[in-house]
Amino acid sequence: SPRSVCRRLLAVVLAAGCLLAADFNRPDPAGFTLGKTTEQEIRQRFGQPSGQATGQVGDQTVLVLQYTHIETVGDLVAARAMVYTFNGGRLVGFDYSSSFAADRTTFDEAAAKQIKRGQTTRAETLRLLGAPTGQFIYPSAYAPVPGRRADVYSYTRTERTSAGATLDQVSRVLALVFDERGVVLETSLVTTSTARPLQ
Repeated sequence: SPRSVCRRLLAVVLAAGCLLAADFNRPDPAGFTLGKTTEQEIRQRFGQPSGQATGQVGDQTVLVLQYTHIETVGDLVAARAMVYTFNGGRLVGFDYSSSFAADRTTFDEAAAKQIKRGQTTRAETLRLLGAPTGQFIYPSAYAPVPGRRADVYSYTRTERTSAGATLDQVSRVLALVFDERGVVLETSLVTTSTARPLQ
């Protein structure tokens, strides 16, 4: 699935453990228009991606571009990652995560538990959790049905083990899917933990 494609791309990038792209700041979501911004515009703005992959959402093909910047300080590995998803050359989703102290992305899991399916509105989720790190429309991994949209809150932390031979990575992704009225239809909180040897 495109979700697992994104996770695999990031895992490969982190396992490489090298500086893959020039540093970048968290992009302003106001600078994109879902359904309108083109793949060419993103490539012109951010340059060559660190990785890319294609996937399927139903009968639709999506292209995922990943930009990653990594720095190692002692046992901590700080990473920024941007993911852009396109369908037919148009942007259908983006997400950003950072484990740098200056702009670390995280979210309040206790506040997330107050969200009720079929009741909580998008305005209420924004009050509870703040601005999402990502937004998606159909067709994308988080919004595979026409008329739906999703807000995503992503957090990743990576560190070397004390022996220095392994990278431990923990990712948490909260996805909120909204119906046409902007009411929460689905919520999912996925925690992924991986340990991989440094090459």
